[in-house]
Formats: sequence, structure tokens, C-alpha cells
Amino acid sequence: MSNEKTIKEEDGIKAIAAALKAGGTLLNVACPNCNYPLIKIDEKIYCKICNQEVYIYRDESDLPKEYKQALKQKTKINSEDTEVEKTIKGKIEDLRKKLEKSVDTDEIVKLSEAIDKLSQTLKKMKEE
Repeated sequence: MSNEKTIKEEDGIKAIAAALKAGGTLLNVACPNCNYPLIKIDEKIYCKICNQEVYIYRDESDLPKEYKQALKQKTKINSEDTEVEKTIKGKIEDLRKKLEKSVDTDEIVKLSEAIDKLSQTLKKMKEE
């Protein structure tokens, strides 16, 4: 797979060079997918590595209506906790309440470790 990626990059770099020779303009903006520079050809912007057209907007108000709706939907989905995340948060809160009342050193350590492990699990889930 690494070899396929290298070949794709080499082909893309050759395509960038060809587009520049044909009058394209290299931009100081990188592709959001591969991080290679974008090229402007006849008022359109392309990533020759990914072999796709790229649209650049200054802010969300410039986006077409369907893109705005897609962004809102994606944000809505990502902002909602799954049932597992809700359960973990509830357990963390339960443990926090027990920790608040505890005076036993061993129990404090155990509760702290449990809260830490649950917090790490929650963090890993959010990263995925």
C-alpha cells in the first residue's frame, strides 16, 4: 500500500508540473486531505495528488445551502453522546460523589483510579 501511495504522489507531482507548464497557478493553500499544494486552472482549484476539484470558502456564509445543511447535520451527530458515553459519564459522576464523601485513603485511591480509567476510555471514544 505504501508503494501505491508513492506512485500516486509521483503521478500527482507530475500532473502539477504539467498543469504549471500549461499555465496553471500554484497556490499557497494546501489540500485538506493530503496537504500538498493546490493548483488553480481556469478559475477552478484542484488537488492533483488526490485528483479532485477543491472548493475554498472564506467562511460558512459563503457555502452553498446543501453544504451548510451537511455541516449542521455532521455537527449535530458528532455533538450527541452515544448511550455508552452517557453511561460512562454517569458512572464518573457516581464515583465522584463517593470520592467526595470518602475519608478512607485506600478507597480514595481506588475511586480516583476508576475515575481516571473511565475518563481515558471516554477520551479515546471521542477521538474515534
